[in-house]
Amino acid sequence: MIEVRNLSKRFGEVEVLKHIDLDVKQGEIVAIIGPSGTGKSTLLRCLNFLETPSGGEIQIGDVRVSANNVSKREIHQLRKQSSFVFQSYALFANKTALENVAESLITVWKEPRVQALTTARRLLVSVGMEAHLDKYPAQLSGGQQQRVGIARAMACKGEVILFDEPTSALDPEWVDEVLAVMKQLAAQKQTMIVVTHEMQFAREIADKVIFMEGGVIVEQGPPSQIFGNPQNARTKAFVARAA
Repeated sequence: MIEVRNLSKRFGEVEVLKHIDLDVKQGEIVAIIGPSGTGKSTLLRCLNFLETPSGGEIQIGDVRVSANNVSKREIHQLRKQSSFVFQSYALFANKTALENVAESLITVWKEPRVQALTTARRLLVSVGMEAHLDKYPAQLSGGQQQRVGIARAMACKGEVILFDEPTSALDPEWVDEVLAVMKQLAAQKQTMIVVTHEMQFAREIADKVIFMEGGVIVEQGPPSQIFGNPQNARTKAFVARAA
């Protein structure tokens, strides 16, 4: 359902991603782990052109684009195939939780406002936010804001939800409530790619774990392999330190 070939990204002379190949099946939960500064978040942002890749091809669903020859229309079509959950929430400060979730339905999908608000309410209820529909981001805890962010991503109707370290900005007491929502999505077989430092989440929930270091995929496989019997010495060292 997702196919990435030879994806690269440079910032000036620095090659952050080095010819990445990646395949994700429908309904698969993929966790990307590795040291900070190794290209994990850049890979995620390149998948929907929040960062423009320097080279390679990306296919999500039935939309395929080449980084070296892509139009604005193709980028727009690719972005509609995925939704993004940011580590810093990225909610509109001047909109309520309900309005934040409904916004993409109204502006991108051109749904009537009443219909969009009805869908937004249903999604917020599904992530346990029914008591906070009319609150603004400043009135919500970090965990509550991130749950609004997840509901907003669910509203985008994409084939895949991309999570960029969704718990890294949270105080410890809020981490579990966000992970619980993600586990709920995983149980529904929502296709997800998650950049995370939560090793227990990756071990328990992911179908496939990818270890990245130095801008390359060093090793990938089921959690039982990556955490229990890593084949690469660099993977083994990282897992031992992270345990």
